[in-house]
Amino acid sequence: MVLFQVLGPLEVRDRDGLACRIGSGKPVAVLAALLVQPNAWVAVDRLIEATWQEQAAPASAEANLKTYLWRLRRLLPRHDDGGARIESRPGAYRLRVAPGELDAQCAAEAADAARHALAEGAAATAFELATEALGRWCGRPYEGLGLDLGDTVAGLDDLRRELWACLADAQLALGRPADAVTTLRSLTSDDPLREDAWARLVRAWHVLGRPAQALSAYHEARRVLATELGVRPGPELAGALRAMHSGARPAERPPRRELPRDTPLFTGRRRELEVLADACTGNPRVAVVTGPAGAGKTALAVHAAHRLAARFPDGQFYVDLRAGGSPVPPATVLARLLHGIGIPPALVPSDVDERAALWRSELAFRRVLLVFDDAADPAQVEPLLPATGSSAALITGRAGNLHVDGAVRVRLGPLSPAEAAALFRAVAGELGAAADEPVVAATVRRCHGLPGAVREAAATPGTPPNRPLWTVRPREPERVA
Repeated sequence: MVLFQVLGPLEVRDRDGLACRIGSGKPVAVLAALLVQPNAWVAVDRLIEATWQEQAAPASAEANLKTYLWRLRRLLPRHDDGGARIESRPGAYRLRVAPGELDAQCAAEAADAARHALAEGAAATAFELATEALGRWCGRPYEGLGLDLGDTVAGLDDLRRELWACLADAQLALGRPADAVTTLRSLTSDDPLREDAWARLVRAWHVLGRPAQALSAYHEARRVLATELGVRPGPELAGALRAMHSGARPAERPPRRELPRDTPLFTGRRRELEVLADACTGNPRVAVVTGPAGAGKTALAVHAAHRLAARFPDGQFYVDLRAGGSPVPPATVLARLLHGIGIPPALVPSDVDERAALWRSELAFRRVLLVFDDAADPAQVEPLLPATGSSAALITGRAGNLHVDGAVRVRLGPLSPAEAAALFRAVAGELGAAADEPVVAATVRRCHGLPGAVREAAATPGTPPNRPLWTVRPREPERVA
């Protein structure tokens, strides 16, 4: 069990997973200095230097240090063997850390195992190891302490980038180039001087079948290297460019197609369908469909999405924003969408604003159609919408105040009597085709022209057996329920 967490704010947990209250200030600085070199003897002078970094150490520094260590001994969980967690000898102390107790050590071991798995051709194993290790980061190592820990933090940052590179290699080996592109774009953004990451990105774009993006990545890498280092692309980056020009493109991974089944026997709404088609190919490519329950908002949005799907080759997503009966938080929806386009869980930010920013960035170079069904309010959908590019969104909701700036609004009312009657006869099948016109007219009138009610009435069984309710009194349409 991980007891010491340094890949983010420093935390210590007991054997039950509960946080230990180690406080702040100088005792934490002492603990951090010991964790930098777990199981190694750290000289008293080094501990004093780490504890009093921004001021001269007082004459009582060594005595104070003993007090801090005494407090830590009382608070830290005991070692597996029952011995002291912090040991001392003349002029030095050490913190005993068992295997699996320090998250930084676990991540380093996972990185070694992932590299070995890649060398052995076990890409799936490498992917799992890298993903699990990256999930241990909760921020910058030793975040918030304000301590100068030498090269320790920089080394852990490099370890994280190595894991990103392993993850991208595994994704490419598993035939997931779109995922690799996402991982490598994060890596080159975080460390733009890393030439091997740029070379991987050029190859990933090439495998994905996007030569323009591959060439753009190469030129961006060349510009950064020339500006920051004054050097030309090295053999690895140049080789990636040559491979792009000479190699054949492998098969592309199919994008997500999440639209529900199209509504059978969809009837009417010609004008509304035209409005939605225009909205999804215009600017800002967002449309909002509102109306009462049963008006057919979802049916219209899904039917329109199926008609428009060919214009959005990078995928179509459908999200029920009220799954389970209550509004789904935007953070949850964003995590699901980011996973859907290939963002590994380890690279999904924890902050909702950062998730939204990453989502908008990913949509900027994709043509994706989004259907957000049953939105509760504008705040729920605003973080989910594309900002630029060629993606589009269809939103449905009951609330009349579902206002999204710049969106095309479609307010659904009842079907016309002719459309409602046509829908009724289509759903009722042979019996509907043979029904008297006054009976059908009376039935759809009682349904107020709402498609949901019309469908239910046409499909409702009655008596005698196997006869729809609306055929019971065909000569008394005014009494048909």
